[in-house]
Amino acid sequence: MHATLFAAAAAPVVDIDGTIFIQAGIFLLLMAILYPLLFKPWLATQARREQAITGTTAAATDLRARADEEGRRYDTRLAEARARAAGIRSDAVKGSEAERQRQLAEARAAAGSESEAQRERLASEAEAARTTLATRVEELAQDIATKLLGRTV
Repeated sequence: MHATLFAAAAAPVVDIDGTIFIQAGIFLLLMAILYPLLFKPWLATQARREQAITGTTAAATDLRARADEEGRRYDTRLAEARARAAGIRSDAVKGSEAERQRQLAEARAAAGSESEAQRERLASEAEAARTTLATRVEELAQDIATKLLGRTV
């Protein structure tokens, strides 16, 4: 039994004989039939797919470059707008500060003139009171002396 197994194991799997030509003929006939029906359309589809992928990749790269350029332009315009806004805000602050300074100067001038008018009024009232008191000093002194002494002086 070992001898049959050994003999079977030693026999070649593919026996090259006259049928190889028939097998080659069948292979070539199948290739002639399947190439235009199967392989050629499949290869054309693969080529179209490769071109579509390449074209889409190139279009995406182009779109990305344009988007980046638009982003840079947007950032530039935004920075310019912010700079203009800061300038306008600065001008408004300067204008309001100048107006505030002008109003403060007017208020100080008005307060100064009112203060001066009050001083003059107080000085004139003080002078009037002094004049009145000076004329009445004698009279008041006599009244006080009379009340203290209890008799007319």
